[in-house]
Amino acid sequence: MALTLLGTVEEIWRYPVSSLSGEQLTSVEIEADGIPSDRNWCVVDAQSGNAASPEKEERWRPALFLQSRLAETVPEIGFPDGSWLAVTDPETGLKLSQHFGFAAAVWPYEKGKAPMREDHRVAVNRYEPSPLHLITTSSLDHLSNLIGTEKVHSKRFRPTIVLRTHGDAEFREKAWIGQRLQIGAHIAALASEETKRCGLTLIAQPEITENPEILRTILRQNRRNFGIYGSIETAGVVAIGDSVHLIDT
Repeated sequence: MALTLLGTVEEIWRYPVSSLSGEQLTSVEIEADGIPSDRNWCVVDAQSGNAASPEKEERWRPALFLQSRLAETVPEIGFPDGSWLAVTDPETGLKLSQHFGFAAAVWPYEKGKAPMREDHRVAVNRYEPSPLHLITTSSLDHLSNLIGTEKVHSKRFRPTIVLRTHGDAEFREKAWIGQRLQIGAHIAALASEETKRCGLTLIAQPEITENPEILRTILRQNRRNFGIYGSIETAGVVAIGDSVHLIDT
């Protein structure tokens, strides 16, 4: 088995609460269904139970100004005033409602591994998250050059892994579709498909301004694709600085 070096792991992200800002990690285990405790909870409309959709509804756009991190047993949500509350804290719903301006709550997903709430309310996931979502610094740089007015940040795309790559190939990771990757010493993954982008990429976040040209440029230049999804064939731990190789068979 021959290996071709693709790059090194520069960022690792977990998103304990869907649609909220995630947390950067120095290392993590990636299992067959992805990073444990990733996107097991979501913010919902307390009246309808529908999950937040900031890419579709403007009223949900303040979600990107909330943070999420994993505590010992459940996620915590960080608010702009600097406070943090556990998703199971009775005060969290009130705080979320004040933040959004309408009745909101945080529920576990029906299929998640999150502990059940006492009221047994669960949310239905709007999509099936991919175990692996990878983007490269080469593609970020290429997109930044195309737009010309912004150094595009990885946070716009909510990846699992940001790979430090070199060279100026246009959206280079799309060439890996259908091939196997070795991530670090133990993880084997199959690059399965390109990632279709939605309106979340253009929404403002802390220190990031709203920019519709992000999505427009991706649509024009790469058929609305940016980054790749992958399935995990062999689970293992990945850390910042790990090498990622293409497995040549």
